[in-house]
Amino acid sequence: MGRFIISRTAAGDIFTLQTSNGRTLAVSKPYATLDACKKAICSLVYYAPVVPVVDTSAGEYGPNPKFELFEGDEGLMYAMKSANGKSVLIQGPFATRKAALRSMSMLRQGVQGAEIVLAAPETLKRLTVKNLIKDK
Repeated sequence: MGRFIISRTAAGDIFTLQTSNGRTLAVSKPYATLDACKKAICSLVYYAPVVPVVDTSAGEYGPNPKFELFEGDEGLMYAMKSANGKSVLIQGPFATRKAALRSMSMLRQGVQGAEIVLAAPETLKRLTVKNLIKDK
């Protein structure tokens, strides 16, 4: 079972998704508020296991939510887009399409049953998905 770790940075609140052995699967963009970061986690937990992959680098298009595979400045990347079309996280670059798809697969598995913790100096406070938006 993995875990989401929410951390406060100078740029904003971010989350890191780690496997049970501490390997990092994903790091989010900075969010302006803790609630926005928590909502992004909820979106990822809810949508990542079931959304389709749309390869825009191959000319494919599809409705949100989705994993969107695209060509970035440094190589192939993907974004997990929520129902409102906003990117929850962007990962990459990847050398091959196969590597990007493998990363998406690991992310899909990693969010299932992941615990959520809030990193504070020298501690981790456990949060729950059920009450994620209400936890402070």
